[in-house]
Amino acid sequence: MSTENVCPSLAQIAFSVVDLRRTEAWFVEGLGFLPAGGNTLLMSGPIAGRVQGLPRAASCAWWLVGRNAWFQIELFQFRRPVSKLMPPDYRPCDTGYTRMGVHVNDFDMTLAKLARLGTEPMTPPMGEPGQRRACVRNPDGVYIELMEHDPLPQAAGSERETSPVAVRSVTMSTPDLEASVAYLTAVNGKGPEDIQLHTAEHETLWNLSGASCKRAVFRSGDILVELVQYLDPIGKPWPPGYRICDQGLLNIAYGLRNKADHRRVYDRTLSSGAQGNWRPFHFDNAGIVYMSDALGFSVEILWMKPGRKDVQYGFEPAKDRDQRPQHDKLLVSGSVIINAPVERVWQVLVDQGSMSHWIGFDTVNRTKNGFDSPDGVGSERLMTGKPGWVLEQITGIESGRYIRYRVIEGGPLRHHNGEIQLDTADGGSEVRWSIRFGCNYPLIGGLLRMYMQNMLDQMLNEGLAPYCEQDSAAA
Repeated sequence: MSTENVCPSLAQIAFSVVDLRRTEAWFVEGLGFLPAGGNTLLMSGPIAGRVQGLPRAASCAWWLVGRNAWFQIELFQFRRPVSKLMPPDYRPCDTGYTRMGVHVNDFDMTLAKLARLGTEPMTPPMGEPGQRRACVRNPDGVYIELMEHDPLPQAAGSERETSPVAVRSVTMSTPDLEASVAYLTAVNGKGPEDIQLHTAEHETLWNLSGASCKRAVFRSGDILVELVQYLDPIGKPWPPGYRICDQGLLNIAYGLRNKADHRRVYDRTLSSGAQGNWRPFHFDNAGIVYMSDALGFSVEILWMKPGRKDVQYGFEPAKDRDQRPQHDKLLVSGSVIINAPVERVWQVLVDQGSMSHWIGFDTVNRTKNGFDSPDGVGSERLMTGKPGWVLEQITGIESGRYIRYRVIEGGPLRHHNGEIQLDTADGGSEVRWSIRFGCNYPLIGGLLRMYMQNMLDQMLNEGLAPYCEQDSAAA
């Protein structure tokens, strides 16, 4: 059976994120994407594990849409398995999906919105007015290129007018360009095209000035898929034990509108030497399969009958974003004014070795050092005491300003993310602490929230504040 004319468009770019709310807010408030619903039921249980190649996988997914027709960004926050953090020395020349490019209607306004969220370009914008480009990193470290000029302008009325942003490219850094070209040619149904998305000078935007590489660019609908093999510097391979749930760009998905075409593309991809994690899974006028090539690149092939499925599965903006599954709907928060300078309070907050003096747990032991410092990002601590035991991991730090962390094991909580913010106040310091989480036992979620709120208030007022003030007086 001929498959030459089956050329799917790119329908999805998926991310694995640490804090779903925070990452979604960045895409919505900073770039102008629109919320488009979500799902937890399909993302949990044995089917999800088989499709994604992740035993016992469980996650919450939210979707976003921009100007592109029939395309979505998919954000996964995994509960199982726990996502490994992106290492701080990760570069766009390292093996994997490394970069997404977007065209924005108002370049300056976009930069201003991102600045308000604490995101600045990695370098000054490049190019003349009307042709400028810049690169930023999103909350999960993924490189996002901003383009003032649209590399693939669409016909008037063919795109969604309610969003000021369109996805225009995704980049794969591969150690073997020829092998990756063959793989994507099989999926895409046609080979690379003579399209110049980037030149050597653009490498400066993501701090790879002077880099040497080979490129190939595929057009898949209204999005360009760029393959790059870096010759200098040569990127690092996949990290040991890498899984697609690890923080960063997870994979890309090609979309079709009927089951027969889906089967043709699936068979064609199998014939190229790629393997599926499992057989294609079909459900309710839709179907998916995750494929991987010999180099480890995951590609999803999906099909979906047009119509109500586009709304149900996040290819159209949500009418009510609160109708999405709320994976962490329980919130506790508190604040305290401490009669001690910010520098002293910060020293206390980042010193995990002294936390047992004020945190409310009997013992706090650092079980893993951070990437760059013992108590920094990536460090893990085991906390035990009357509340039980939990294993926490530091996910973000800005010196003197905030600490972000998550629970990765223990307790009845799920999707637990916490943030500690520090500011000057009334001649001393103000600490604001917020925690979002879900509960493994929904019927006791309210009681657990009350218990957690009481524990947080007690810790701030009877633990942290006296300890910092005593420490400050002694100094």
